[in-house]
Amino acid sequence: MLVPWLTDAVDNVDAVAEIVARWPNVSRVEVLPFRQMGEDKWNRLAIPYPLHGVHPPDAAVLERVRDQFRTRGLTAF
Repeated sequence: MLVPWLTDAVDNVDAVAEIVARWPNVSRVEVLPFRQMGEDKWNRLAIPYPLHGVHPPDAAVLERVRDQFRTRGLTAF
């Protein structure tokens, strides 16, 4: 899951891509953008939602992350 300001740093994605590219059984990766879907449930449970105010990543960030996997020979969606 690609969460802006949490999992989208270039170095973080590079490290993950390097590890995944070594696994012979993985040929493709689907980069899932963060979506604000669970905040209502957290509110009903009276639990502070740590990702309040976080927005989905923009198209440029998604494409940059996909390219980081592609440069290592993986198909990325």
